[in-house]
Amino acid sequence: MKKITLLTLITFISIQVLAQSLLPTKYGIKLGTNISNVSSSANEAVKNIDNSALIGVTGGFYMEIALSDKWYINPEIVYIEKGVLFDYNFTHIYENTTTNQTEKDEHNTSNELKLAYIELNPIISYKTPYKIALNFGPSLSFLIQEDYTNTDVGEHDGLETHEVLKEGVFASETFDIGLNLGLSYYISENLIFEGKVNRGFMSIGKVAKQINSGSVGNEAKDKIFDLKSRGIVFSVAYLF
Repeated sequence: MKKITLLTLITFISIQVLAQSLLPTKYGIKLGTNISNVSSSANEAVKNIDNSALIGVTGGFYMEIALSDKWYINPEIVYIEKGVLFDYNFTHIYENTTTNQTEKDEHNTSNELKLAYIELNPIISYKTPYKIALNFGPSLSFLIQEDYTNTDVGEHDGLETHEVLKEGVFASETFDIGLNLGLSYYISENLIFEGKVNRGFMSIGKVAKQINSGSVGNEAKDKIFDLKSRGIVFSVAYLF
């Protein structure tokens, strides 16, 4: 009896919600630009990276599902490019096998990190009377492609006597969870301009550089930078 009563109550509430909003579900596409960057945390006593934004594209499909005349759910699935340009310096300490002495080289590296994701955004929107909607909701990002380029522009001694570590090591993560906050402006009922900020909560990857290759009684050491995604997205959407 209790189960029947609960089921009846749920059915009644669902009917009331649907009855309050007779607005049709709409489908749309969107295209835009993502100005992406990262927040970085470094190992203790390690100077953090100097970073700058990278511009990528985004686009995909979404729906506008009316819960009422003011509240909507806008689930979307999009392709989005993220990344960052960053520099960091490090000192490589090594054992010179020719002189049997400990030596060091100064390195200055320039790096470009490009990541492509399929992103699922179940956005909740509140429409104001002024053609503006307030948007918020989580983002679920799945990595599908990565491209990491490292350029060492430092000056080094003894290139022939030891192995200089020229390439940085980037270890990516395949999944990220974030938060979207933004605004939509309805140019017309079907044409929408949107701006939002996105902040990732999980590590998208780590950049590691060996600074001491290790020797007897001297452990190998690395500089490690942990990266988290952030960005600003501007897009235009069209509803059918």
